[in-house]
Amino acid sequence: MRNVYIVISQTGTLFSRLLALYTKDPYNHASIAFDSSLEEMYSFGRRRRYNMLDCGFITESITGGLFVFFPQARCCVLEIPVTDAEYAAIREEVDCFCRNSTKYRYNLLGVFTYIVGKSLAREDFYFCSQFVSYLLNRTSFWKCDPQFTRPMDFLSIPNRNIIFEGKILEFCVPHVRPVSGANVAL
Repeated sequence: MRNVYIVISQTGTLFSRLLALYTKDPYNHASIAFDSSLEEMYSFGRRRRYNMLDCGFITESITGGLFVFFPQARCCVLEIPVTDAEYAAIREEVDCFCRNSTKYRYNLLGVFTYIVGKSLAREDFYFCSQFVSYLLNRTSFWKCDPQFTRPMDFLSIPNRNIIFEGKILEFCVPHVRPVSGANVAL
């Protein structure tokens, strides 16, 4: 068995605050990582801090990118056990996204169709939780329509373990990482 890590967060960007107004969820962004340091996470979002229009596949870090500008932002880190075969399938898919990163775009239209209860799958277009859900569909425990997956839905993954919940800054400071149990109230 191996682990993958899903990070759900609320950075505080204008777009994430607007999503929070609609969803009423504490977390509106999702990323996936392959080690608990979260130094390399994968998602869909903006590529530059001040350019909301330049969005697509991104590699981010809990200690870099937008997270640096929002150290008080909250996040929840989920550790999910997967088989070696599931890990390899997810890793292979992410590697493919990395090799072809410039062809992928952010599915803003998909976010809006989700809001009105419609599904919109467009080739090479993803929003963050749609991307993570798409990857998890390579496993035996997650079969969900990626177009309708919200970051909060990942809390329903069987056998997941919440290894951290709190401010991003607290995760980044060694020896200050509060560990939350599986019964965390959100």
